[in-house]
Amino acid sequence: MKFFLNKPATLILTFLLVFMASTPVFAAIHSNDYESHWAEETIQSAISSGIAEGYLDGSFKPDNAITRAEFSELVNNVFSFTETAEILYMDVPSDAWYYPVIEKAKAAGYIEGYTDGTIKPDGKITRQEVAVIISRLKSLTTDSATLSFNDTTSIASWSEQSVIGVANAELMIGYPNGTFKPIEPITRAEALVSITRAFDYKTTEIVEDDTDVTSVDATDVISVDNSDNTSEDDTDDTPVDAINVSKTAMTLTEGGPTGEIIATITPLDAINQEVIWTSSDTSVATVENGIVTPQAEGFALITAASSEDETIIATTEVNVIIENQAEINTVNLGAAGNYVILAKTGISTVPNSVITGNIGVSPIDATALTGFSLTADASNEFSISDQVTGKVYAADNASPTPSNLTTAISDMETAYTDAAGRATNYTELYSGDISGKTLTAGVYKWGTGVLITSDVILDGNSNDVWIFQIGEGITQASGTKIILTGGAQAKNIFWQTAETVSIGTGSHFEGNILSMTNITLGTNASVTGRLLAQTAVTLDVSTVVAP
Repeated sequence: MKFFLNKPATLILTFLLVFMASTPVFAAIHSNDYESHWAEETIQSAISSGIAEGYLDGSFKPDNAITRAEFSELVNNVFSFTETAEILYMDVPSDAWYYPVIEKAKAAGYIEGYTDGTIKPDGKITRQEVAVIISRLKSLTTDSATLSFNDTTSIASWSEQSVIGVANAELMIGYPNGTFKPIEPITRAEALVSITRAFDYKTTEIVEDDTDVTSVDATDVISVDNSDNTSEDDTDDTPVDAINVSKTAMTLTEGGPTGEIIATITPLDAINQEVIWTSSDTSVATVENGIVTPQAEGFALITAASSEDETIIATTEVNVIIENQAEINTVNLGAAGNYVILAKTGISTVPNSVITGNIGVSPIDATALTGFSLTADASNEFSISDQVTGKVYAADNASPTPSNLTTAISDMETAYTDAAGRATNYTELYSGDISGKTLTAGVYKWGTGVLITSDVILDGNSNDVWIFQIGEGITQASGTKIILTGGAQAKNIFWQTAETVSIGTGSHFEGNILSMTNITLGTNASVTGRLLAQTAVTLDVSTVVAP
């Protein structure tokens, strides 16, 4: 069973580069601005056919960006997509030149709209978006789970597996400096070359029997609205791609309390034959007894194989978009929020650390505050230190400090329990290794520790909340950073850990740490957030600033 019938390679030369409206008009003047260009051979082949021309001024502009509509026109022409599907995008008027282009793209299933009901036809299409489209067109699978580009942190999680797939198949490659430039608009030359390579690329397909095939309808979609935990048709979201599906029925149903989408896959010929289902990326989706439970937004290839001879009998690509999750409330720190560092057994520093905010220890007394060269205030309710822009409190200070600290410690413990008990959105994501990942708002849970060996991005708006439930500790490598984008705020980030938090030398951390044990900062490490430990906090020429 094949989904895209390959054509002779010579037909590649005959597709028409029709970029209408603001796109080039094809005149009789052959362009030559691609001479000595890296894509000269491909461009020349298209122009030599007499069909593809440049702009009116005779140029081809190979390094100009290409829009989503223009790219779709190329794909439709090269792959001979002619069927159309109804489209309801708000930004695609019926009289626009690209209206029939988007109709075909929608029917072919390789491009999607956005959750706001638009498809942004005039928007420049990025390299990672092209990677996703090509991966869908060719039903690419990946041999490795990692990326080798130098800018992997810029590659969105929803495109990561597609980028791996196109890179492994050499349909798209990186740049000489080792980058992929995922968010950069793809150029006309790059688009031409990538589509040409994709068209010629042969995929291997193994199917036991082509007779009596039942496939998933590629337009069957659902969108989960967590507010009422129901599912409904929404042709813009969560498509199930019918690429390479043989003798398989798939049913999508509403998910659990976190809005997870559950796909039940049943081979029609599996009555007397045991079939083993697996997922290409368990961090995106897991499979058990034919039930696909997505762990995060993204793409996962779900593959069925006969247990007898491991022959592949079906592969389905599921794209999960978890929408309208219930609003996550921040963790109420209570009186503990009055301190940037709060600990039960001590706070030590190697001078000179820089701390902005109050610090306190309880039930231990001021002898557990080491390295601060404290000077007691005349009231004896607190002390001061050259390393602290704020006040230093201990259980042996004068009233009302001991009582205030007891309340703060109790509130810290309550906050820890609150964070640990929140309903989760993502479980065991990336097996705890979030290095180089971009994480959107939500509640994340790991039974093990969390590892950070390269920069992590937390992307969201100023009201978004992150809660990380960590069964062990956090290990952050030296020189790495947690980076906030999109307006995300450190005050809305909570790291609940059962064991040691170790922040490496020269690294930067964001958010409030609620640790059952100790928190240690390496030399010149910095934190924007709060360090709230049920044992001790250790600083080494460190910087801690209240969010």
